[in-house]
Amino acid sequence: MKIFLTIIGLAAVTLAGAQAQVIARWTFETSIPTTSGPLSPEVGAGTATSNTGGTFSNPAGWGSAESWSSNGWAAGEFFQFQVSTVALSNIAVSWQQAGSNTGPRDFILEYSTDGVSFTNFASYAVNLSTWNGTLAPAADVYSYDLSSITALNNDASIFFRLNVTGTTAINLGTIAGTGTGRVDNFEVSAIPEPSTWALIGLGSAFMLWNIRRRRTANG
Repeated sequence: MKIFLTIIGLAAVTLAGAQAQVIARWTFETSIPTTSGPLSPEVGAGTATSNTGGTFSNPAGWGSAESWSSNGWAAGEFFQFQVSTVALSNIAVSWQQAGSNTGPRDFILEYSTDGVSFTNFASYAVNLSTWNGTLAPAADVYSYDLSSITALNNDASIFFRLNVTGTTAINLGTIAGTGTGRVDNFEVSAIPEPSTWALIGLGSAFMLWNIRRRRTANG
């Protein structure tokens, strides 16, 4: 009974310790973005670009010195992030986003497997930025689990867009040419399968039990 409980305990610890695998993360701390890209991530591999027709800059980020910002927003303009998910599955994304008073408010998160045809996954609204290099409100954090979208699994090139959907500004007026939108810490990750980690834990526990059994038999 004691050995059995040890096996179950080790499996539980292994499962609890399972964490998402980061595929790519753009913190903008070393890329220091002042253009539309392409920008390489600080962690992992991929490419970030934007089609915004305004001026790009790198103001203070969400708890950091740098973020990616642009003005001149219009409906259909976006921040885009491309990564590879070869041998990976259960994809998730997270980031921080905000804007100035006359910057764009309404966005959609879109995904694509070819960079041409995009599918809407979630609509959201951004808040007035209070970023000054310290951690801003949790309301500026966006996180989505796309594990139900199996087309994103094991693909050499997938795309995510944060796309403006209208002309409404954060102050509920109309987006101004000088209105800015900024993003920080965009991360694409793969969520481990719970069953996979449980099997690993059980396998490790069984190996431990087998070693102890042999030592006892040879005792």
